[in-house]
Amino acid sequence: MESGNVSAIATAYQIATLTYPSFEAIELLKPLPFERVLELLLIMRQSPRPVKSPVNFLRRAINENWSPETMPEKVNRHIEYIEENHYIKKGYTVDQAREIVQSRRREG
Repeated sequence: MESGNVSAIATAYQIATLTYPSFEAIELLKPLPFERVLELLLIMRQSPRPVKSPVNFLRRAINENWSPETMPEKVNRHIEYIEENHYIKKGYTVDQAREIVQSRRREG
């Protein structure tokens, strides 16, 4: 990855959060197209609550394919964990179980 792109990501992150990004945040955003990075930072900026863990917020936004039009929703992680374990016991992989739980949440 070009150092210019890392510099652009760092600058955009600083504009969105008024803080310098951690190494982990840069590594998370580096492989993404710059437009997607800007979109993710806009989502973080628009969050109705303060973001306590930007890296976890960004990781979840990437994994769940958030867009500025779809705001993050409050999720009961304990219930999701139980549901994921249920599907894992049925023979699904961890990623498959997580995807099933997330798709069921989106449906309703």
